[in-house]
Amino acid sequence: MNSREAPERASASETAIPDSGSFRDRNNRVYHLGSSIVRGISEQALANWTALSAQPFFQEFLAASKVVATERLPDDAPLALPAGASPWAAYLSHERIPFVSYPYEWPFGMLKDAALLQLELVERAIECGWTMKDATPYNIQWRGCRPVFIDLPSFEPYTAGDAWGGYRQFCMMYLYPLMLQAYKGVDYQPLLRGDLEGIDPQQANRLLSGLTRLRKGVLSHVYLHAKMQARYSQADLVEAKQLTEHAAQEMRPAQRIHHSKAMVLGTLQGLRRTVQSLHSDESRTTWSNYDSDHSYGEQSFEIKKAFVENVIAERRRSLVWDLGCNTGTFSRICAGNSDYVLSADGDRKAIDRFYSAQKTASEKNILPLIINLGNISPGQGWLGKERKAFDQRGKPELVLCLALIHHIVISANIPLAEFLTWLRQFDAEIIIELVTIEDDMSRMLVRNRVNQYGDLTEAGFEATVLSMFTIKASQYLKGEHRKLYHLLPKAL
Repeated sequence: MNSREAPERASASETAIPDSGSFRDRNNRVYHLGSSIVRGISEQALANWTALSAQPFFQEFLAASKVVATERLPDDAPLALPAGASPWAAYLSHERIPFVSYPYEWPFGMLKDAALLQLELVERAIECGWTMKDATPYNIQWRGCRPVFIDLPSFEPYTAGDAWGGYRQFCMMYLYPLMLQAYKGVDYQPLLRGDLEGIDPQQANRLLSGLTRLRKGVLSHVYLHAKMQARYSQADLVEAKQLTEHAAQEMRPAQRIHHSKAMVLGTLQGLRRTVQSLHSDESRTTWSNYDSDHSYGEQSFEIKKAFVENVIAERRRSLVWDLGCNTGTFSRICAGNSDYVLSADGDRKAIDRFYSAQKTASEKNILPLIINLGNISPGQGWLGKERKAFDQRGKPELVLCLALIHHIVISANIPLAEFLTWLRQFDAEIIIELVTIEDDMSRMLVRNRVNQYGDLTEAGFEATVLSMFTIKASQYLKGEHRKLYHLLPKAL
């Protein structure tokens, strides 16, 4: 797959449709069939899978959960494929990933760990006579804070003398974004969201210029890479097209560079050392220390935690969303009685801190993501379907919106009724915290603005809420300037 060919997806979709975006890979296609993820594969892909699945190195990856659990379905297995779907030589059944995310939603630590997994897999594969034809982070997903590789047809037999075909893509989608964050303090998420192909070598060379070229890996993987690419200018391409196909075929064997396996492995090991050396700055952002610097008194904070704990204890839920999670205090409370918790916040440093802490925490069912709730990840790619919008990738049973509503209404200038309508579409229970206009944080946000936020009062808020939800429970906080609600959706 190239970077825009969608990997196996694992959203909560129950429709039996081809995975949008993967239709450009002629060797396989992914289907969501009820609760199953099924991949149809061609004769060539089947031959590769049969050989790959018998390899000891691949069995090691499976045992360590570094690649997605997969089995071939019996040829007579009943499959409710979409009408008109072409038959495939065989079908593979994949483990379902609880929530699909994309690299433009990952903090620095996540992208770095995904890069190291990619390099580990391809290095071990090449040692054992295999390779991986691409290196896109869209082929890596997460079980909590553990990365897992999901695009098994990426593994192919290695041809002696070949370079690693995924090198350029690895640089564009892993290495350059990490370097920009580590060396220049430039957030890569908007760049990856803006271009699904990643950061081109020549663009990276312009951004990582001057003394930055003396930093580890920049000269070899950025500057020289860009210069090599520049040699193949449009003028060169025009001239090449003037050659007859016969002449071009005659030239190719002489021009082909032989890469020994030791050379390829050396490149991979150098990339690994470079990635391992990269670190984001540790400067604090407004909410990156929320767990210790929040504006509540100790009593109010304990009341707030008890309110959430009581709701969570009512029953186990399959998927919980904690929107505006900060560094995860309430996500961890939810994790104890939930199958999976999706934790989202727009503060990149808070999420990076959360991810780093969660890697070694006891809760293994929390996925932290960078999501600006005023501008959520949209549907992207061909027909807007290759990368699904954030709110189209799962159906939560419970959504937390704690200390969030004043940021949505005042900072992001989103009408309260519209935000609540967006929440109502999930048909989920809601725990929401009203931060009234009299609260000190709201007053700070409304400073130098015209006060048009009459719905940020208890009466105004409840009037809007009751048009869509029923109030099951509520609790005052901070001298009645804040109030917690447990909401149940009304029937539509």
